[in-house]
Amino acid sequence: MPLLVDEKPVESVPRSVTEFFWAHPNFKQTAAQFHSKSVQTVGPVGLLYIGQRELAAVSSSDNVIKVLGTEDATTCHIAVLKHTGSGATCLTHFDGCSTKKGIANMVSLLTELSVDAPLGRFELHMFGGFQDDRNTSSDLSIKILNEFNNRSENFHLLTACITDLNDVVKNKSHWPVIYGLAVIVETGEIFPATFSDKGPDQPLRSARHFTGSDDIMNIYDNQSQELVVGPFHYSTMDEIDLLCRLPDEFIRKHLSTSPEQEPPQFEANVRSALVQIRDHPDPMKTVFRDGKSRRYKKESDGSWTRV
Repeated sequence: MPLLVDEKPVESVPRSVTEFFWAHPNFKQTAAQFHSKSVQTVGPVGLLYIGQRELAAVSSSDNVIKVLGTEDATTCHIAVLKHTGSGATCLTHFDGCSTKKGIANMVSLLTELSVDAPLGRFELHMFGGFQDDRNTSSDLSIKILNEFNNRSENFHLLTACITDLNDVVKNKSHWPVIYGLAVIVETGEIFPATFSDKGPDQPLRSARHFTGSDDIMNIYDNQSQELVVGPFHYSTMDEIDLLCRLPDEFIRKHLSTSPEQEPPQFEANVRSALVQIRDHPDPMKTVFRDGKSRRYKKESDGSWTRV
């Protein structure tokens, strides 16, 4: 079955986001309602932060993780998928790589977490992107919609705050309205958010998408209730020493799909990932010793302790 909007199947996804919203004008109102919410700063207690090209699914009965969140999305898209029977929730930060596989993993994880609650439905919320000059956002919006529409399960699309409906003009330039969000697992509440702590191994996790690793990484083990990083290998980069010394202006201009719209911390985040690659060119030897993942337990104060 296809995507459903207002309980009606989407027979086919149009070529453009603009056409999609012409066919489904009610999304404009829901996007405006979401934009009207204030951005909240979410602390580390009970939080699982999900980075670019990562996903995680959590049971509603999880006594460790209560909130899923992500930010720094410009042309990237954030998808929240919830099973109403079990309350299990999955959040993914898409950047255009492994979209089909990422969606398959979302559905598989939620299905597994909902095995004891077969009644219910999949509800989908999408956020992110803007009217960028390269149409990167629009292309990703259509790609994600098509992939969900091509699956056999039913997905009720409740929110599509994407591209055209996540756009604002500032000083004659287009910008995204929403950069990040959080979802409370138990209630399903979603709100714009920024985060004071993004968890362990951020440079290592970011290094994956600077070296051509396409996979969307599941970072949470529901059985052990641990954050899991790797193991994975990334390709070495030519002239990595030079790249680490590049000025901020070069990093912003050449290592982003939307340089003007990137958040202030963009250069620092990229540089830390580049230094990670320089210092650990073969992570399977120096980071993931004996091929083992790096695992972390969430403490009551919100910190992560290496297992």
